[in-house]
Amino acid sequence: MRSKKIGVSVGMGLLCSCLVGCSAAESQETPTRPRVIAMTDGEIDDISSMVRFLLYTSDFDVEAIIETNSVWQREGHSKETWLEDLLDAYGRVHPNLVKHRSDFPTADALRALCYVGDEDSTHLVGIRNSREQVPGRPVEVLPDDWDDTPGSERILELLLNDDPRPLHIQAWGGGNTLSRTLHKLKTEFPDRYDEAVAKIVVYNVSYQDDAGNYIEQYHPGVMMIHCTSFSGTWNYRVQTDTYDFIRDEVRNGHGALGALYPQDYVSEGDSPAFMYVIDNGLRNHVHPTWGGWGGRFTKTKNAPNTYRNAVDDDDNGDKRHAMRRWVAASNADFQARMDWCVAERYEGANHQPQVRVKNGTDITVKSGDTVTLDASASRDPDGDALAFKWWQYREVGTYEKHVRLGDNDKRVVSFVAPDVDEPKTIHLIVEAQDDGVPSLVGYQRIVVTVEP
Repeated sequence: MRSKKIGVSVGMGLLCSCLVGCSAAESQETPTRPRVIAMTDGEIDDISSMVRFLLYTSDFDVEAIIETNSVWQREGHSKETWLEDLLDAYGRVHPNLVKHRSDFPTADALRALCYVGDEDSTHLVGIRNSREQVPGRPVEVLPDDWDDTPGSERILELLLNDDPRPLHIQAWGGGNTLSRTLHKLKTEFPDRYDEAVAKIVVYNVSYQDDAGNYIEQYHPGVMMIHCTSFSGTWNYRVQTDTYDFIRDEVRNGHGALGALYPQDYVSEGDSPAFMYVIDNGLRNHVHPTWGGWGGRFTKTKNAPNTYRNAVDDDDNGDKRHAMRRWVAASNADFQARMDWCVAERYEGANHQPQVRVKNGTDITVKSGDTVTLDASASRDPDGDALAFKWWQYREVGTYEKHVRLGDNDKRVVSFVAPDVDEPKTIHLIVEAQDDGVPSLVGYQRIVVTVEP
């Protein structure tokens, strides 16, 4: 059993300048270090995801790692030492990791943030599988009479503190721990309830217990993301071309953490949950509709504050394109971070290009203006050559037509702002890909608001 000691947050980061519930058109900059809670049921692919997660703890503020159960892992796995073993291995590679990013938390700091949540299998009675648990389904289980757990109490503490930033809670397994927190929050802290739930964004790797439906209907102020596009992109028996990758770039010759990767190929159904908050320039976590490594989502009619998988129009019939389009780049980035585990010097591994657009990331123009966007300030920290690509993420913006971009393979791109009758947004992505090994991609998203 994990200690009931309340851990200390790993860094405070920047304050959020955008409310969680704002529309994509209204969203502005968000902090580069989001607050994160990972709830995991300890399934074998969770262990694989946790290996990758630990290599990105430099990119967000880990507030808690909570072991739970799920419909698939009804007893949970907290009695085993899988998480302790990974943190021990992380501690052995940490001296090398901080040579590449100084803000990796120590293993001890992460250990202090580990808790046990709901692993009571009786709370899953009647729940058969996650495929039947979809947004809008009637609630079957209520948490009113459940016992508090160290995990549910930790979430409550975080919701009641003065940090105004969104709290990104990831349900890699079940969400019952959060259900108990929300019931207690509403009944015992009614004056703080509305303020607290407005900060919550829950990324559900499907609904693996009845918590999703309970939260939707009893706590509708919570923003819920219901992701099923992990299936067919990141889950079991999909990335079967990665056996050599895991053998050569993860498990062998890459340090103690990679050696514990439990599977023979990339099989990480839960990784999109934290990919959603990785600060890579795509600003995926500004709003579920924006899209990025963690997928793209759209509101569901069944539950007004719940978002389900969006389908990109330009997908050639691939309904998982909004998730699949980023797989190769994210795996290359994972490979580079595995190299960080053993590179004795910064120069001994590759690092993501740093993309900078002089105009800023949110600009306003008038119809008919010639808009020039300049990424000349972009650089590669390793001195690698960069190849640029600009493209319009048309499905995200409120301007529905294509914008003609001139010379979209240069550092500077121009286009003419279209005629509009009311303000419209255009989302443009600039990618900079280096020629290092592995070849890495840096991004920046520019949101252009066009006014009449």
